[in-house]
Amino acid sequence: MNGDRPFGYHLLNLLLHAGVTMLLFLVLREILANEPRGDIIAFVAALLFAVHPLHTEAVASIVGRSELLAAAFLLAAWLFHLRGRTIPTFVCFAFAVLSKESAIVLLPLAVAGDYARGKLLHWARYVPIAAATFLYAFVLWKVHGNRFGLQEVSLLDNPLSHLPGSWRIANAIRIAWKYVVLQLFPAKLSCDYSFSAIQLYANLRHTLPAIVAAAGVLAACGWTIWKKKPGFMIAGTIYFTGFAITANILVITGTIMAERLAYLPSAGFCLLIALLWKRLEVRRRSAAIIFLVLLVAVFGVRTLARNRDWRDNLTLYQSAVRTVPGSAKMHSNVGREYLKRGQLDQARAELQNALAIYPEYPDALQYLALVESWTGHDLEAIRLLESAVRMSDRKNLSYDFMVVNLAAMLTQAGRSSDALDILNREIAEAPQYSRAWSNRAVIYFQRGNTAAARNDAESSLRMDPTNSQARSVLNKISPALQSHPSPRN
Repeated sequence: MNGDRPFGYHLLNLLLHAGVTMLLFLVLREILANEPRGDIIAFVAALLFAVHPLHTEAVASIVGRSELLAAAFLLAAWLFHLRGRTIPTFVCFAFAVLSKESAIVLLPLAVAGDYARGKLLHWARYVPIAAATFLYAFVLWKVHGNRFGLQEVSLLDNPLSHLPGSWRIANAIRIAWKYVVLQLFPAKLSCDYSFSAIQLYANLRHTLPAIVAAAGVLAACGWTIWKKKPGFMIAGTIYFTGFAITANILVITGTIMAERLAYLPSAGFCLLIALLWKRLEVRRRSAAIIFLVLLVAVFGVRTLARNRDWRDNLTLYQSAVRTVPGSAKMHSNVGREYLKRGQLDQARAELQNALAIYPEYPDALQYLALVESWTGHDLEAIRLLESAVRMSDRKNLSYDFMVVNLAAMLTQAGRSSDALDILNREIAEAPQYSRAWSNRAVIYFQRGNTAAARNDAESSLRMDPTNSQARSVLNKISPALQSHPSPRN
């Protein structure tokens, strides 16, 4: 409805976040109805959830919408289950898992919620939810080729995927504590934690303390179940189930760490803070209210400040480089943005930083090749881009772009035959890529084959009527075409 303008996307995400906040309040109020001041605990938890800075990525970015939708439908399914509404429960659960796979955790939430409020159902009443869960898991297994998780994950996106299983899990537990730190002290936030923003280890010296601490937390959760501490038990259940699928422990995911993944789990953290706050409020009510007001204000101000990082690509990537200076991807992204702005010296510096961290990064190589080409270093540009193409395949979303750029550079260097071979292969493999046709049209025109040049230029414009290179070729072939509209599908 709003086209490609970002306002509509931001508004909808903000409304979804408000809806998730309200649903969280309703779920917690239902579960804690028998607890002293349970409604106040639910309100404080939802209030903290509404303003927590860690949620900025989920709410401010379009890709975060899957987190918002999954959390909203999962909480709605949980609420309907608590109220005994079977059909709405399954409808919302279906929408939740279709939004994101991590929402598959309704069963443990339902059992924990019933147990916490002293209304644990007969085991047969949970069979339908369990059946729906296993059915979805089976379909997911088949869709992914009889496996859970991604079959192939790049080292750049998730370095954990290239570790042996035991060390992957050990490092994943270490990373889980990084989420806890960001929950408690969200001063430094980043949209990226890829290679090599987080140091990984294959020794017990660096991994054992995190494992022992995690075991202690799990023991504490067991104690809350034994002692029937409903609020603390629910806080732990939400937190751990929220991370169950995305923590790289049970399955390997496409990213090592992302703040948007903490969106639903942080509801458990906010409930924990609310429970601790209630204990303070019982003893010193004025101090508790002052503390809550200050905490909400600090979180709110930090969220507003963090939102400014999302103003445009350059500010976002620059903020990430400041927070995680070891990220090759963020240095490359900053370099790309400088390149778009024509700030070639700054672009070269950032791209060289990215390659110093990760030398086999094809995207950084191709952007650096463009910098070298635009500054007159054609041979170096061709060398870099040839290396980028060798390191890539069609799984790289930039593959077509870099292949056609290589052909253009070869044409400019007088190697049109090599360029034509590349473009012929590219058009055969990706016939819908407009730039390949327009670049081949240029070579044909330079060789005097106007019929072939016209055919390729018109084909290019049918795929992309805005292709100025194809339009230029047609104008050179027949100036009279300048007054005619471009061909369209």
